[in-house]
Amino acid sequence: MSLIEGFKASGLLAEDLGPPVAFDSWTDAVRRSVLRFDFDCDRPGVFSGTLSDRSVAGVSFVDMECERHAAHRGRDSISAEDAGYYVLTLQLSGRLRLSQGDSSVVLTPGYFAIYDSGEPTDLVSSDGYKSSCIKFPKQRVGADGDSLEPITARAFECAAGMTSAAWTMILALNRNLDSLGDNGPLAVRGMMDLVTTMLRDELGQHQRVSDRRDALCERVSEYIDAHLADPDLTPGSIAAAHHVSLRHLHAAFEPTDHTVASLIRLRRLERCQRDLSDPLLAHVPVAAIAARWGFADASHFGQVFKRHTGLPPGEFRRGVLPHRGRVVAAGAEPAGG
Repeated sequence: MSLIEGFKASGLLAEDLGPPVAFDSWTDAVRRSVLRFDFDCDRPGVFSGTLSDRSVAGVSFVDMECERHAAHRGRDSISAEDAGYYVLTLQLSGRLRLSQGDSSVVLTPGYFAIYDSGEPTDLVSSDGYKSSCIKFPKQRVGADGDSLEPITARAFECAAGMTSAAWTMILALNRNLDSLGDNGPLAVRGMMDLVTTMLRDELGQHQRVSDRRDALCERVSEYIDAHLADPDLTPGSIAAAHHVSLRHLHAAFEPTDHTVASLIRLRRLERCQRDLSDPLLAHVPVAAIAARWGFADASHFGQVFKRHTGLPPGEFRRGVLPHRGRVVAAGAEPAGG
């Protein structure tokens, strides 16, 4: 049994969210309860949604169900009054694409994410969407709420351990808020302590993963520099040399500016540019320089080099070595120059 099924079986998930309402009424409720968004729906006439919102000690508990729609929160929608919050949302059914900054994730049942009310945000939900979320001031998770930026708009699994403990408490309090009476604020403060611990744990795991990923990228970069002359240098051979899967290698480079293959090509082109600009190598044919740095096909090298610099290699060399003609014998220039 999944944790979501367990939550359902234990009665932790809110079932009665009130009667469904039309698109305009539902979007107004979201703006009041969560944040100001601009909404789009391809079939507003048949859209229906429900929303339940309760607040205790400055923390809002929001449950919602709806049909597919899109929501956009642009920079002009963000005010000083509503920029200081985080929204932590757990997907219960359907799918949600959440985009903020450079991150974009798809939440499926059993996954959760946190996003920053002070940053532009895009949400796209599927039919059958259902979620439970809390909105809370950033100060609730420490003096520097913005320190959670590395884990915003990222998907985390609600699995056994800290995340399960935190979400069990969130859902239990949400289900029983009306019966807590004067103990409500104290209970919510305890819940937020647990949520803070969970988020700090996820932040620490993310940073440890980032450190390992950065270390792998650095080792691979050094390996590429040391093996540029090998025409068989490929992402596959690099993955094998570092005892990681090809998928793991590609994933490590996803946050960088280059894929593994483009980094190999870039480093080779940089070496070729350097050698073509060296007066001491003016007598070396272009094809030989290309082969020296792993380009086995002179014609292919000429095409790649031109795309990179805007000039064929021979023309590039003549531009940086204007007196090269006095050194190189006529007819020494190879094809591709």
